[in-house]
Amino acid sequence: MSRIHRPAIAVLPLVLAACTPTNTLSVDVWGEDYIEEGIPAAVDGGDGFIDGWSVTFEAFLVSIGEVTAASGASTPAFDAPGFRVVDLVPASDGQGQPFGEAWVPAGRYDDVGYTVAPAADSQNVNASEADLAALRAAGASVWVRGRAEREGVSKTFTWAFTEATRYDDCHGTAEVGSEPSRTVLTIHADHLFYDDLVSEEPNLAFQLIAEADVDGDGEVTAAELRAVDLGPQERYQVGSTGITNLWNFIVRQSTTLGHIDGEGHCARVGPRH
Repeated sequence: MSRIHRPAIAVLPLVLAACTPTNTLSVDVWGEDYIEEGIPAAVDGGDGFIDGWSVTFEAFLVSIGEVTAASGASTPAFDAPGFRVVDLVPASDGQGQPFGEAWVPAGRYDDVGYTVAPAADSQNVNASEADLAALRAAGASVWVRGRAEREGVSKTFTWAFTEATRYDDCHGTAEVGSEPSRTVLTIHADHLFYDDLVSEEPNLAFQLIAEADVDGDGEVTAAELRAVDLGPQERYQVGSTGITNLWNFIVRQSTTLGHIDGEGHCARVGPRH
């Protein structure tokens, strides 16, 4: 499969000694197999939905920008202020979708940051025009269309999240030296289906979401999720957030999707103003 042309980016001006080694640092955005292939039902205690559901995504658009990467405490050598919309569903053989690249000094780029936010002037990397228009019309930072299935029952969903979140102090693993390197902004879609806001080991669950489809039309909407009171639920704990309904619960989870280089952690700063 041919790769999409990697966009050029603006980088901070650098004053380098002639002997300073440099090479290419590339930035990709990846949704892992959970977005590209889907989230399965758990089998024998393995990963996946604990209640027998499975989910596949038809589109998973993320508006990403303000990407920086620095080596240690240095000034970021990679600085891409503009926003781009990336659909993370197309298969990438584990490479993710290209965001940009820059010629940077050698070093370990272990301080990465990026913002997920609505941006009216964002560039389109690979989303369809229809999906991009839907994201922009909703003023969304994350726009998701998918389908859940269990035992012949199917539920669809199209959700738009408008929150702006900054992910900082991401512990990147890119090593730029005699060879080019890359860092991967990683989006964890499974967080949307966590059943607890405060547990360190939440489950993946869809049954409560499926039950929100009270009109039985097969589509679970934000309005239906907003009508689900979490008060009687044994799971779906919300801590001190004050959240009372299932839609706001999922919205809160949508601000925790950002990671780095797979499972690497970031400090979440949000909402961004």
